Amino acid sequence: MRRKMCLALTVFFLVTTLAPIPATRRGSRTGECQPAISKTAAARVVTVEIRELKFQPAAVTVHEGETVEWKNDDIVPHTATADGEGEKPIFDSGDIQTGAAWRHVAQQRGTYTYSCTLHPNMHGKLIVE
Repeated sequence: MRRKMCLALTVFFLVTTLAPIPATRRGSRTGECQPAISKTAAARVVTVEIRELKFQPAAVTVHEGETVEWKNDDIVPHTATADGEGEKPIFDSGDIQTGAAWRHVAQQRGTYTYSCTLHPNMHGKLIVE
């Protein structure tokens, strides 16, 4: 019993002593320490529903690092592919089957128009601030 009490007090001491120390990670460019991003923190996800051959809403605004999810609630497959001539698109979902979803993390500020490569009359806009 005495051992269990001693162990409990040791654990209590370590938890209360070490808990206030913030987790850090090494910065990728400058080498300075930065606060670690909590893996339990919920990242913002903005959903674009695909139904009736439309992206709804047709335009969404997110911040860098936030996620956009395209959810196909239509009866046929669709894509969400950034427009661009002669270059690899900034994002390309490939085929999103009925009932499935695809996510993209916005990495760079800008305004990106996109369309469904299977249905070229479907257009949308992603604004990254």
